[in-house]
Amino acid sequence: MRRFGALGLRGRIVGALMLTAAATLAVAALSLLPPLERRLRNAELDTLVTKAVDLRPAFEDLQGTRLAIGSLQLQNLGRDLVDSSGAQQVYLLDSTHAIRLSTTDAATAASDPFDDVARALRSGRTVESTGTLAGDDVVRVALPIEIDGSRYALAARKQVSEVSGAVAVVRRAFATAALSGLAIALLLGLGFAATLVRRLRRLRDATVELAEHGHVEEVPADRNSDEVGDLTRAFATMQRRLHQQEEARRAFVSTASHELRTPVASLRGMLELLDDELAHGEVDQAEAREQVARALAQARRLGRLAADLLDLSRIDAEVALRSEPVELAELSRAVIAEFELGAGHGEPRPVPRLDAGGAAGPAWALADPGAVAQILRILLDNAVRASPPDEVVDVLLRAAPNGGPAALVVRDAGPGIAPDERERVFQRFARGSTADGAGFGLGLAIGRELAERMGGTLVLEEAGPPGATFTLRLPAPPPDHPSA
Repeated sequence: MRRFGALGLRGRIVGALMLTAAATLAVAALSLLPPLERRLRNAELDTLVTKAVDLRPAFEDLQGTRLAIGSLQLQNLGRDLVDSSGAQQVYLLDSTHAIRLSTTDAATAASDPFDDVARALRSGRTVESTGTLAGDDVVRVALPIEIDGSRYALAARKQVSEVSGAVAVVRRAFATAALSGLAIALLLGLGFAATLVRRLRRLRDATVELAEHGHVEEVPADRNSDEVGDLTRAFATMQRRLHQQEEARRAFVSTASHELRTPVASLRGMLELLDDELAHGEVDQAEAREQVARALAQARRLGRLAADLLDLSRIDAEVALRSEPVELAELSRAVIAEFELGAGHGEPRPVPRLDAGGAAGPAWALADPGAVAQILRILLDNAVRASPPDEVVDVLLRAAPNGGPAALVVRDAGPGIAPDERERVFQRFARGSTADGAGFGLGLAIGRELAERMGGTLVLEEAGPPGATFTLRLPAPPPDHPSA
């Protein structure tokens, strides 16, 4: 199952970090070192040109014998240029003669082609250039000068080998820093990749275990605020929900098997007795009617289970509900009438009564009338089964003023619900400890989900014993409705 490629995630992360660091350093080196060398050479050349231009007036003031070779004035001017600019060779030339104004070796002087001097004399403009003399890098300047009516060129050469040396030092320092940066990137990449791969591998192992065995130990908490941490927490949430659903499924299978076995066995037994009596022609009509009544009760019980399961399937399929103004008092009377009709059949049980005293006029809500009636039936059925036969189940109608949400309140006289079970009773297949065992733990879950689908709420109020009080709140109709 482990197919991460030749390098795997760790190798890819480290490789990407190293490649990124190397590319960054290469771009930095190309962007820094060549321009640095050019700028240093240009700075030396600019200094040489500036100093030569500054001395041009002094050279142009020379006349007569002061231009002779070895003239003190010439030598002083040449020394000034050497001292101020750092030049090694200074010459004063015309088209036929070259006067050396600084000390230099013969090899260097012989290797100088003075091509820039020719261009300066020919164009009358300063010529700046770089080159090599006797194996040394130099910057050169040829400055045209007019002395005593004749045209000369002041030529200066300055070695810049130290520039290359300085750049070489920077290059070595940069290489050292680059190697150190790559080493740090490698170490950090290995550490980061190892941590990330370990976290992902732990999550993968948990996923594989969950896929193969259904339930595993909960994934250890990952408190890192990154995408992997979010993924781990999302997986843990999914795992908990799957566990809850699995527990609910098992509880449902256990409850349904028990609940189905009882009515099915009763139905089969009663039908066998009836069949036996009919076969022998000895039918006790009173006993037969009692058996038929019990059979009908078990059939209704099975029908309620089938209806609850169908309702759950519709909720899970998110079948659209209607949204229209509903008059709660009229709807409540219709549902209560259903219970009043059934009160005279079978064992005695409480009869619900409607108290609309809290509503000034009709109480309207924006909801699905069928869903509201179903929620009220669920609440009334639970209340009737929980209350003693001689008690009354109250249905209270509350219409909030100023366009607030309307409310239906169902209050029974039963044993109530324990505080630690207040939310649990709204879960699927969950029943309170005081329940009579006749239901499947689906009614309140269906009621709450329907209420929330309509934009309302179904809650258990914090009322003291005896009894439990459930409140259904529904949104008010739009302001332009005639009831508003």
